[in-house]
Amino acid sequence: MNCTLFLLLATWFISCPLHDAEGEQESRFFSTTFNQTPMQQCLSADNFTLTFRYAQWKLKTLKTINKNGRIILGNGFEYIAREGADGEKSIVFYKKNVETFSVNAQELLPLDKTSDLTKYHQLFCAVLDRARFANLPHDFVYRYHDGANNVWSIGPQKVVYQPVTPAMSSSGIYSGGKPFEKAISAAQFKEIEDLLKAGVANKTIHEDSRLKGSGMIIELITDTMIGSTYLLPMRSAEKEAIESWFGQFKH
Repeated sequence: MNCTLFLLLATWFISCPLHDAEGEQESRFFSTTFNQTPMQQCLSADNFTLTFRYAQWKLKTLKTINKNGRIILGNGFEYIAREGADGEKSIVFYKKNVETFSVNAQELLPLDKTSDLTKYHQLFCAVLDRARFANLPHDFVYRYHDGANNVWSIGPQKVVYQPVTPAMSSSGIYSGGKPFEKAISAAQFKEIEDLLKAGVANKTIHEDSRLKGSGMIIELITDTMIGSTYLLPMRSAEKEAIESWFGQFKH
């Protein structure tokens, strides 16, 4: 073999390692995502929401997760989206099956004072970069079923109303009116999101199963994938406030 050709092949082999091991690919992606987003820009309520939704999506769509049901990040780290009994959402990171830190909408919480905070911030930034790269479709953030089971889909820019028809109703008579789509402002989206979050936050009123006249809040991971669902009693103040807000569009 020509010596020059041999040297070129040898150089190529050394500089281009094989990628047949999923763990090696994961580790390589993990290392290259570090510092794509400056650490001081990673921790925010919006970034947490985006990353939490991405983690939910990964858990629902991944064919390969570890035996504990967590997402493999690389370099021995794993993570999972968690919602506590009090409704607090967090992303929990593990190494060797030990919880090392968690992130919520306000802060990063290490388990001990000697933890490497720089590395932990980098880990969260790495997952955030993946969430941005995934760019999950998200025209709608919430779906709400009112007491008559009419459906409202809510996004940052619009509200879409899908009414019950007589053929769909239990009585065979009731109609929720005509379907429509309305553009909304950022201020209006914040108004309805605050009302929906209040309904989600008040765990003391949530029902275990849907009863006639109750309301249902659905948090969406994507436009077609459901994250969490919350049931509000028929006469609860939270339900009445939500449906009163929607009422402005039906006049």
